[in-house]
Amino acid sequence: MTGDSQAEPGSLLARLDRPRAPERVRLAVLADPHLAVEGEGTWKVAHRSRELFERAVARTDAVGADLAVLPGDLTGDGHPAAFEAVDEVLADLETPWVAVPGNHDVPKSFDGHESPPVGAFEQRYGPAGGFPFTREVGPVTLLGVNTASAPDETLRSTWGGRVGERDRAWLADTLPDVETPVVVLHHNVATLPENPGGKWGNFPLGDADAVRGILADHEVPLALTAHHHVPALAEHGPTTEVLAPAVCSYPQGMLLVDIGPAGTEVWLVPLADAAEVREARRLATTGKPLAAGVVELVDRRIEALPLADCGPEA
Repeated sequence: MTGDSQAEPGSLLARLDRPRAPERVRLAVLADPHLAVEGEGTWKVAHRSRELFERAVARTDAVGADLAVLPGDLTGDGHPAAFEAVDEVLADLETPWVAVPGNHDVPKSFDGHESPPVGAFEQRYGPAGGFPFTREVGPVTLLGVNTASAPDETLRSTWGGRVGERDRAWLADTLPDVETPVVVLHHNVATLPENPGGKWGNFPLGDADAVRGILADHEVPLALTAHHHVPALAEHGPTTEVLAPAVCSYPQGMLLVDIGPAGTEVWLVPLADAAEVREARRLATTGKPLAAGVVELVDRRIEALPLADCGPEA
């Protein structure tokens, strides 16, 4: 897989004892780019969204990732023009990649435009068999699940998500045959305990308890999620959930996940310069209470890095 690099790619977010792999696998996690084709400002920094996504793509290729993982919210609002812009950016990505949809990538009852159906996302960005899927990356197997839509359309009026009975059964049936699994979801299995309230109650994975049970039953070592825009860790028995930062919003970053013989290292990689970070912080702290709450959560975690240091080198 990738060659070893002596340079540290960013700030160490976590060093974990599991998962392990006989040869190193590097995953680049590009979460929540929220690519917008028009608009200025907001805490998601719409006017910089394309540029930051382009930087994340370039950085992924530069660091020799074996696979780019895009855990949803590729677009800011599911507009067809935004998907066209996403396609243009991804056309420059030389690294193989996989994607699952986020809540902003699927039709919503409150859209002021015609968003493509989730089947169109599947055809555009999913594997040949659609969702859910497995993807082998050397000795590591990614299991990608769509949490952003449901056949009965019960998720059309919420930012929340659900794995659903069918895909939970698929996970339970598939995991016993996977030696080194990494589960990829947009919505978080964990709800951060210090959430700033209000709209955050509309965000969780509706069947999180059932999903946690499946992850625990099969001793899944790692789950990768997005959605909260906060780099964080959560422990679910034998499973560590790594919540990825957003490409678009403060602190404007991506993750590199290195899985190797000694365990797993997770690196927080910045994508913005100092002036851009200040701008994103100002837009968030002077905007909606939700955005200010995100900044507070992000700052706490950055001050506490690494969030875990339990690998054999610790």
